[in-house]
Amino acid sequence: MKLKFITFSGANEFTDVDVLHRLCVSGLGNKVEAGIQVSGKKASFGSARYWWLQMLYQNFKYDTCNFALHLNQDWVENFCDGAPSAELSEFLGWKNSRQEPFFGRVQLNFRIGREKTPDVDCLLASMRKYPDVRFIFSYNADNAGFIHKIYDTGVKFDCLYDNSHGEGIEADHYAPPVFDNVLQGYSGGISPENVVSVLNKISQSVSADREIFIDAEGKLKGYDGHFSIEKCRAYIKQALLFA
Repeated sequence: MKLKFITFSGANEFTDVDVLHRLCVSGLGNKVEAGIQVSGKKASFGSARYWWLQMLYQNFKYDTCNFALHLNQDWVENFCDGAPSAELSEFLGWKNSRQEPFFGRVQLNFRIGREKTPDVDCLLASMRKYPDVRFIFSYNADNAGFIHKIYDTGVKFDCLYDNSHGEGIEADHYAPPVFDNVLQGYSGGISPENVVSVLNKISQSVSADREIFIDAEGKLKGYDGHFSIEKCRAYIKQALLFA
């Protein structure tokens, strides 16, 4: 089993961009990916996160760091409906110094039954507007049937497996990858202390030549409830021991 990405989520306007920059360019490897949570409530024009994202882009656009946008609530529904907000369209249009999308992956955090079920054709039309972006779908019991419909269209995507629905609960065991030719990710309760144990559990269900990714968020928060650079650094270093 090979690690494609060691993803951490939760960095935001409470995170010092310069400190984050030092973390991401500190030689921890090109497997590191920062996932940024956005929604209309959190990242609309004029909000603290909107301006923080502008600063992030200016600080990182000449580096080779990996970034992902994680779309939530109204922004994920609007994207699936083919009507992304002006702010989201701006973010998705950003390029790095290699003229690649600054946000190389975009995670669509809808859950059928919580958000409305997307229209397949409309969603695919939205995705095709960004051919160089890799989209990530959350795979769980509620979304499974819809994700299989997307897979049957032949479009390429990545898949994040988390049956805890973002509740941060570590699983006793991990299912094999759902699809043969889809990059599978795992999340749920991953921390600096247990990431090696989690990877060992996952490796019991994944072949040695298969690439996966992992994503941690909740267990990377400090005592103040915000993203902790120190915990994130420890999480990355421990995951790299496995890699």
